[in-house]
Amino acid sequence: MKKIILSFLALATISITSCSSEDQTADSQGLAKAQEEQVSNQTAKAAALELCSATSTSVTVNRWQAPSSVDTNWTPVAAVIGGVNVQWEGIYGASLRPVGNTAQWYLGTVDLNSVCGEWDLWKESVEVKNATGNVGTAPTSDPYNIVGYNGTISGSNYGLGYYSYNITTHVMTPAKAIVIWKAAGTNSHSVTVPHTSATEVYLVKVTAVTPGTSSSVISYNWSKVL
Repeated sequence: MKKIILSFLALATISITSCSSEDQTADSQGLAKAQEEQVSNQTAKAAALELCSATSTSVTVNRWQAPSSVDTNWTPVAAVIGGVNVQWEGIYGASLRPVGNTAQWYLGTVDLNSVCGEWDLWKESVEVKNATGNVGTAPTSDPYNIVGYNGTISGSNYGLGYYSYNITTHVMTPAKAIVIWKAAGTNSHSVTVPHTSATEVYLVKVTAVTPGTSSSVISYNWSKVL
């Protein structure tokens, strides 16, 4: 009789131990899942905060010789806009071009009032610089994939750009916002359409171009759209 009772107690102990182990396993799995969901939520929140968070900055571009009206008289200045390397160059340093990137990045312009968070509303309105009719003949070094002055001035055709310039008052007025996007193009001369091919997009708004005696300050803000 004593042996039977001891056997029952042993079985009960095994059963209780087994249940305890299963409960601990279930608790561990539940905790791991909760932690995984927390990390996922934090990552999603971080990504959401990254989008459309505006960064304001400025660059100073120097002119190494006169006159100011010659593109090559201004020394290009490197900058970074989000995940893309760019440089400010040309007359008064107000022209923007992607440079030194492993991936292919392209430029265009859009209405100055375009809002970062409304990408779906204006993405099809982006004018692509490399598209037929939008590439001028200046700067002569490479007129593709660069935006600066819009149109022709002093006999030089810059094609699609984002600002106008008053020769008399020397006032430069941004009239468009700049759009930079990453896409699978062949080279910097390729024509890519942002609303169908872009995998990353930035909206850039130049707020002021302030010429000095032998330098120029370009003030702008940028936001990651996509």
